[in-house]
Amino acid sequence: MIAAESGAAAATPPPSPLAKLALFGAAFLAMLDLSISMVALPALRDGLQASLSGLQWTVDAYTLCFAGLLLVGGLISDRLGHRTALLLSVTLFVVGSAVCTGAPNLGVLITGRAIQGAAAAVLVPGCMALIAHLFPDPAQRVKMLGLWSALSGIAVALGPVIGGTLVDLAGWRTIFGINLPLGAVVLFCAAKALPVTQAQRGRRLDVAGVVLGIVWAFSLAFAVIEGGSRGWGSPLIIGAFAVAALGLAAFLVVESRAEHAMLPLSLFRLPVFAAAGATAFVLGCSLSTAFYFLSLYLQQVLDYSPMKAGLGFLPAAAAMALAARYAAKLAATFKPRTITVTGLGAGMIGLAGLAFTGPDTPFALVGVALVLIGAGLGIAIPHNNSTALGSVPPTSAGAASGTIQTLMQFGTVIGIAVLGAVQAGGFHDALRERLAGLGVGADAARQAVDAISEGTVPALEGVQPKTLVEAVSDTFAHGLQHSWAVAAVIAAVGALAVLLVRPAPAPPAAAPATAAEPTKAGAAN
Repeated sequence: MIAAESGAAAATPPPSPLAKLALFGAAFLAMLDLSISMVALPALRDGLQASLSGLQWTVDAYTLCFAGLLLVGGLISDRLGHRTALLLSVTLFVVGSAVCTGAPNLGVLITGRAIQGAAAAVLVPGCMALIAHLFPDPAQRVKMLGLWSALSGIAVALGPVIGGTLVDLAGWRTIFGINLPLGAVVLFCAAKALPVTQAQRGRRLDVAGVVLGIVWAFSLAFAVIEGGSRGWGSPLIIGAFAVAALGLAAFLVVESRAEHAMLPLSLFRLPVFAAAGATAFVLGCSLSTAFYFLSLYLQQVLDYSPMKAGLGFLPAAAAMALAARYAAKLAATFKPRTITVTGLGAGMIGLAGLAFTGPDTPFALVGVALVLIGAGLGIAIPHNNSTALGSVPPTSAGAASGTIQTLMQFGTVIGIAVLGAVQAGGFHDALRERLAGLGVGADAARQAVDAISEGTVPALEGVQPKTLVEAVSDTFAHGLQHSWAVAAVIAAVGALAVLLVRPAPAPPAAAPATAAEPTKAGAAN
């Protein structure tokens, strides 16, 4: 994608401030919405009578569509022309935001989130391609890609802070409504200042790969998220697991035979790249998902307001930004594999610390755990990407980078689904036991747990409302402890897997041409 336009880019004049604003603004919108809804989950539950599984879908719908289409997003941008693709994808993103803003029920909101995610999957690679077109000088290109990636990472980190403030001041709909004026500004700047780029017709889209990839991932996420409430033996859940298994098998077969495969399976024959891909999945499945559950903990257990909960994310955001800033200096002394394991280890300790938190835990202790998780992400992501890109030929750097990003996003999707099921199971079991101890019969306790899971608090004979609220808070924290403990185990297994794989070979001599790739891939995650 980048190479195809390098000749034309050589004659490109310096970009205007409006062009830079368009590119950086578009990226900020896309990455902001990966995390901005997290602190709005309790407000969404109350406003739309959402269940715990429904809240998971508000996050997973965006991430699943973003991850599922990211590998072909660049090809779509190539086929349309990067300026045209950016204009269309930002327009689609604004449309999705409008759907979310006016959503009368949870189903419409989830649909809007899916539209946003699909748009972001084209928007992100299109932005990177336009940066390469507008900055033909290699040194300047590296600088701008680094700045673009840093801004993307900051947007993800600031999402909960901005979201919490908006929810407190004007309600949950504003976290999506803010995209409407911001998107209009980006569209104006892009239409006014971005140059027209030639559409590339060389590669065909891997339509079968895209469809099968989304089918198996969606089916698996659906089965895990809905299994707790619908019953693991339900024909619908069993069928969803079967579709996921068959879809994954068909996806692997299609990708192994496709001439223009969405996912280059040949890369996974390289042990080091395969380990880096598994590590990216683990980072998404364990460390990244911690923030979803953190929002629930701060508001459901500690009873923080959305704004205060958003500020509660700052220790992790600051630690992640600082760690990412100094991560390059660590590479001069330590091997990437050692640094990646260190990041996973720090995150594992932080998750293990969260597994001991409860309603009475001082936030100072929670903050220490968040610093460890944020620092672990900031350290591990860029160096894991460096390991992956250093293990493949320079001609495969783009495909490797996109694959690693996609695996981390899929890890987040599956992590929220699996750990959400763990949390719900622990919560339901503990609450039923607690209600039984308060003298509530088994049938009444089961009905009460179902009602609470659906977002309503029932009246129970012989149980004071205050006592019931305390029981729900305590047992909800118990479920969160289970999810964080499992996440810590996943991070530990990931660190062990990295240690067991032999070190990466020295990069090919031509590798400097792709020096910007680790920064780009790491921060975009």
